[in-house]
Amino acid sequence: MVAAALVATSAWSQGTVSPQEVVTRACEAAGGVSNFRKLGFLRAEITSHEVTQDGQTSSTNKVLVFNTEAIAPVRLELPGLGVVAGDDGSGGWALVKGRPDPRPSTTVMVKRMVTADAFPLLLPCSLTWPGVAVTEVAPAQLGDRPTWRLTVTLARNFFHTPQIATVWTVDVDRETYQVLRAESPYTDLGKGVVADGMRFSWGGFVTVAGVRVPTQQTVVGLDPLGQEKTHTRRDTVKWERLATEKTADLFENPIPPEQRPRLPVGKPVNMPNNPPPPRP
Repeated sequence: MVAAALVATSAWSQGTVSPQEVVTRACEAAGGVSNFRKLGFLRAEITSHEVTQDGQTSSTNKVLVFNTEAIAPVRLELPGLGVVAGDDGSGGWALVKGRPDPRPSTTVMVKRMVTADAFPLLLPCSLTWPGVAVTEVAPAQLGDRPTWRLTVTLARNFFHTPQIATVWTVDVDRETYQVLRAESPYTDLGKGVVADGMRFSWGGFVTVAGVRVPTQQTVVGLDPLGQEKTHTRRDTVKWERLATEKTADLFENPIPPEQRPRLPVGKPVNMPNNPPPPRP
């Protein structure tokens, strides 16, 4: 037993730890994967303040409701745009100022839009979601803090737009195993379709049913060389755990079946001309 423990400790100190070991330790530091999955439905009310590269400022609000184990069912509310959307697991729907959104892409995009917001907020436990693969780990440094830098590969259609990269890095403190930072690099899809990278960091943590989640998130834009831009977004998040029996009506499609859009067979929907998310 002692020898095995010494071997394990030596492996950690020499930087030979596996990606899965880092994920496991990080999730334990955040409350544990079991507790995370038992959370069930979370409601996140997000207030965002954005400063663009040219100094323009704006504020937006949104509400997400999702299942911590499998994302769907989901609900998305954008009060400033009069949008209410959801997906009960059978396909997405949206109402814009009370009128059905007729676009076929809505059937798959609602879940992906919620995923794009929830994934960074719920690191490291969101690394255990379907469609996420942690493929590499390497020793790194953030300022004076040694980290394990994870390489994370996401499924091609994990997000609602290809302007969000599908290979990220996540830095985990080597001592506390808390996630310190995550990065999604700059993307260039050709023909002038580009998007800033994003650098995420968090603060003001609270505990929900034993799981540590942030109440503040800062997102900084990154240029093609990975350098920070002046384009930033600061999010304030209020969390609420919802009882399962109180959520059914949140996700049910209110649009009559004959008015619901249908996704054309064989037609891709994750294309560059889809509306991009608000970028930092």
